Amino acid sequence: MSHPNRGYLTLAAGSSRYLEMAVDMALSLREHTEYPIGLVCDEPIGQIVTSTYPNVFDTLSILGVEFRGGRTLKYGLADACPWDEAIFVDADCLVLGPLDHAFDALKHTPIAFLGELLTKNEDENHHGFSTRRLMDKFDIDHYLKTNSGFFAFQRKPARSIMREFLHFFLDEAKPGLRLSLLRGAWLGDEIAIGIVGGRLGLEPMPNPSAMYWPAEFDTIDPDRPTKPLLHFIWPLPETTFDKLMHMAENRRKASGVAWPGADHWMQELTSLKRMAQRRRWLERFKIGQHTP
Repeated sequence: MSHPNRGYLTLAAGSSRYLEMAVDMALSLREHTEYPIGLVCDEPIGQIVTSTYPNVFDTLSILGVEFRGGRTLKYGLADACPWDEAIFVDADCLVLGPLDHAFDALKHTPIAFLGELLTKNEDENHHGFSTRRLMDKFDIDHYLKTNSGFFAFQRKPARSIMREFLHFFLDEAKPGLRLSLLRGAWLGDEIAIGIVGGRLGLEPMPNPSAMYWPAEFDTIDPDRPTKPLLHFIWPLPETTFDKLMHMAENRRKASGVAWPGADHWMQELTSLKRMAQRRRWLERFKIGQHTP
């Protein structure tokens, strides 16, 4: 059997800020892989890439129009993928070590996310939702609690799986969970992945996790990383953030790519600080774990 052709994908649509982060992510990833790196984007972002960053990405694919509804962007990755197998790395990530090992998970499952497959015996908070209550509401025995910033997939089977994510999000999750959103829960792409992934019995990537989780952020040393992937999902200490920005600037200069300053990452950090403050407020007043 021939070896599948493989590559990495990232995503940028709707704002050039995401493209600037994607450029930094791709340059950090190139230090740790020989596989090609592709960008999935909309037409305006594609035009900027062609004119400003023609040598950063190996391929450029246009995201299908049906997947451009805000939280559904990632569901279009399989349709846009140019390879048999791919690893997706979100634009708001920086790669600190090798990630190629994630392809190994595809020996056992057509799509593998970071996270855990929960049963009703386990009740966890996922974006303000009780996972047990989600399982009860949608009549499933398992829930795939995941972070969608990093996953691997086989293109052909993932196309139909991701379309299931899309249809569930639009037809079931949005109308069925509207009341919980008013109470402070957040409906991102991961809720549909969790429910459909549980229905299908999708297996998560094996531990140890490749990604730093928020509880580990205070211990991150960019010069001596203990994990290969940093996803900007929580505010970083100022010294760590400054070091990462210095490294990103140096990579751009070494690659002959213009450094526009760190404003795109500063905006992300500001947003994360607001999110963290909101989460602390919700926990203080015990808002969360909503009944769907």
